[in-house]
Amino acid sequence: MDNFRIKQTFWGIGIFILLTFLSMIFYPGGTIIDNNTEGYLFFYNFLSNLGEITARNGEDNFISSILFNSSLILLSISILLFYTKYFHFFNLNKKSYNLIRISLIFLLSSIVSFICVALFTADEISFDLHVFFVKLAFRFLFVFTILQSIAIYFNPQMSNKLLIVSMIFSFSVLFFNLMMDYGPNPFENNSSLFFQVTAQKIIVFCILLNTYFQAKESLGFSLK
Repeated sequence: MDNFRIKQTFWGIGIFILLTFLSMIFYPGGTIIDNNTEGYLFFYNFLSNLGEITARNGEDNFISSILFNSSLILLSISILLFYTKYFHFFNLNKKSYNLIRISLIFLLSSIVSFICVALFTADEISFDLHVFFVKLAFRFLFVFTILQSIAIYFNPQMSNKLLIVSMIFSFSVLFFNLMMDYGPNPFENNSSLFFQVTAQKIIVFCILLNTYFQAKESLGFSLK
């Protein structure tokens, strides 16, 4: 029972993937460039399209929006719950422990922002707020990953493998932040849309993979 907060992370990741997949099946169609497309196009529809109450083709998107927005909120809560246990593995070194505690402030801010991404959908009426919270979530996430990497470096209990994964994840979050600010405008053409949508899918995969790896490593720490 002591490892519940670690083990539930795997369920959180699994439920997110399942519900997101189902929401893709129910998505009626339309992209931000072409509202005549049918169904969900993996490389031309943002994940945010799944959460919109009205699909880009003008049809009702209630089922898909409920599935995806619920999956994002559940995953956010699951990750936060995991880190309430994870930070205890840093108490062997005072500097490492203080850094991870500070980093959790930024993680909490990122988690709250991601939940707001689900609450303020990408529909026209709340689009600006949606984009604001998306950018805020990844800004906070980047600061968290940097502080976490430094904390891992000073933690004698953590492996070099965990440090390398954390650093790679930090660079991937940085790259995505730069893509959002300086990358091609997805509203201009399909090539730019493809570029941005693909970048979004990659960063989501990185988040899931990084969280899975940390949870897996944490199970090993808890047995020591």
